[in-house]
Amino acid sequence: MTAREQLIQEIEQVSDSLVKEVLDFLLFIKDRQDQKNSPSHGEQSQPFEQSILERMGGIPKHLLSVGNLSDRLDANQTAIAYKQ
Repeated sequence: MTAREQLIQEIEQVSDSLVKEVLDFLLFIKDRQDQKNSPSHGEQSQPFEQSILERMGGIPKHLLSVGNLSDRLDANQTAIAYKQ
């Protein structure tokens, strides 16, 4: 018995909900295989040249000024040094 025949036989014996899950999984695998075999696959796997923050134009200035984040870092380092 081939794998195809065995799969068909097993599918005929399970519930419709399980058949739906198997179908979803099969379609997912086919899609992934198609993406691997597509000519543009190499282009898609390249990392972005810029980070998200760079593409957004950097950290918004209003976030840098809120709460003086650099002061918090200094305070945390001072507290850690004091505990040691």
